[in-house]
Amino acid sequence: MNPILITADRLWDGIASSALVRPVVRITGDSIDSVERTLLPPATCSGERVDFPGCTILPGLIDTHVHLVMSALDTNEAIIAQVTSETDEQLLTRVQTNAQAALRAGLTTVRDCGGTKRHVQAIRDRIRRGEIVGPDILSCGSPITTTRGHCHWLGLIADTYEEVEQVGHRMLAEDADFLKVMATGGNMTASSDPMKPQYDGRTLARIADIGRAANKHAAAHVLSRSALPSVVAARYRTIEHCDWRVEEFRYEFDPDLARKIIDQNQYVGLTMSGLARRAFLPQVRGLDISPVKRLDARFACERQMIEFGIRYTIHSDAGVRLCPIDQFALGLRAAEVELKLTPIEILRAVTSTAAEAICLPDRGVLQAGKRADLLVVEGDPTRDLACIGKVRAVMKAGRWLINPLQAPR
Repeated sequence: MNPILITADRLWDGIASSALVRPVVRITGDSIDSVERTLLPPATCSGERVDFPGCTILPGLIDTHVHLVMSALDTNEAIIAQVTSETDEQLLTRVQTNAQAALRAGLTTVRDCGGTKRHVQAIRDRIRRGEIVGPDILSCGSPITTTRGHCHWLGLIADTYEEVEQVGHRMLAEDADFLKVMATGGNMTASSDPMKPQYDGRTLARIADIGRAANKHAAAHVLSRSALPSVVAARYRTIEHCDWRVEEFRYEFDPDLARKIIDQNQYVGLTMSGLARRAFLPQVRGLDISPVKRLDARFACERQMIEFGIRYTIHSDAGVRLCPIDQFALGLRAAEVELKLTPIEILRAVTSTAAEAICLPDRGVLQAGKRADLLVVEGDPTRDLACIGKVRAVMKAGRWLINPLQAPR
């Protein structure tokens, strides 16, 4: 099998504090053989060679929280009406369309945190079999929630401890890659209350335990501090949104609880969805709604988490209002503005740290032995995150999925 040699002006490996200049990446099969700092001698240069002048090579991006069945309409009500009224065929088409849009945006892996029936798993499996092109998808199936709880309209209802056990095992039987629970209500579902837990600590722990017994991780949606101690105690792998809100516009960061999150190797997901992109979306700044009005307090608390040392990913929540999946780069730019992070800190959160958080040790870093998932963009994203939106090529597992000869220049 002939290797592929990829060169560019620079390479960022997913970890380092700076980019390598004039790198050579050698790919054989689905893996990276080597990443060299200097040009290889002619005797080692057999095989296909692809050069990207003016570009940067970096690991394929990972979005740890998306909703492939949703279409980022302007209002929550419109999204819910669409998802609950469409046919299976229409929902499958949307999942596939969104997945392929994610790939074009440089995402080689996405984790779907809430879909309908087995629609997401069906498209995931078609991609795995090579029937269609797309990123790797991890799917929870549908999230576990209560009768009138957050995202109950996605269809997986469990109110009691026994019902939660049943649906947890059901999702595993339907080949979910991980389990997801709505530990509190959510902003998107009017009948739910984000300030209140939806389950007690014993029930939340049972969900995480069912996942661990199957060697799969669990994720918990948390939009207020009311459920956070129980979620931390249950050792959920990822805490989605991880809000420390104690009143409508007041957040209280707890260092003792934060220390437990760190000691237990848990990860928080910082959400840079449409409403968080106020710096770039004028229509968001004009919305007179609580999630927008409390953004300053939210970001200040998230900055406390970062400075304390909690491990974090940055995700899009793509599919929710005003958050198309192909605008991932805009969310990263918003994180730079709102969370006062550097471009490299942000890029780590969507490559190496994201891979660690969702238990995928074979990717997220450009190193020998890792899977050959990589993205090529014009310019230098370690200095200007807008470059993430200038995709030239995408490779997944050693195969060009966005062809470098066809990508826009």
